[in-house]
Amino acid sequence: MRIKEFIIFSALTFFWLIQNPFELKAQDYGLKVGAVVSTINGQGNGSLRPGLQLGGYKKFGATERLFVQMETLLTQKGSWNWDSQNVNNINLYYFDFAIMFGILLDEKFTLNLGIQPSVFLGGNYKYFMDGQEQKMGLNGRVSAMDYATIFGLEYDLNENVTIGGRFNYSFVPLQSYENDFADNNQLSYSILFQLYGKLKMDKLKEILKID
Repeated sequence: MRIKEFIIFSALTFFWLIQNPFELKAQDYGLKVGAVVSTINGQGNGSLRPGLQLGGYKKFGATERLFVQMETLLTQKGSWNWDSQNVNNINLYYFDFAIMFGILLDEKFTLNLGIQPSVFLGGNYKYFMDGQEQKMGLNGRVSAMDYATIFGLEYDLNENVTIGGRFNYSFVPLQSYENDFADNNQLSYSILFQLYGKLKMDKLKEILKID
């Protein structure tokens, strides 16, 4: 499936899930906003890049203990070395389409397990060469598609607000040996930690005073 087709398919799937007329138990949808910390293996210890994440989610299922959740997200990823005298920063931007199972551990806690296909939207690599800062665009140098595992835990603060933490580990190399822009002599993979909040759409409409 080509990238444009994947984005269209993901968007249509998500909005269909929101609008579908049939009733399912324990279903809701709304806004997801979070902060992320990411890195890329092989870039050195402490090469953590802060970022943001914004999107929507839809949860639906047929039992009280098990449900399926889907999300469409825009996410910042990459790695920074935090050395202003010798910059080695990778900035990546993705469209994510997360698909996962939710397992209710008790009334408040939920375990999430799944997979997250992603489309690379763009990015850049900043580095120093001969004492001068350089900037390289990464379109065509980074894999167009990424796939990551999902491991997470959520806690329901109340009936409208949920907070959660999640770990994503990509299993598709960011680049090939022949196109190793960061020159670390190994295939690199993205690693991501998320802290986020989810707000049900009915509550969001109430806050924004939308009928």
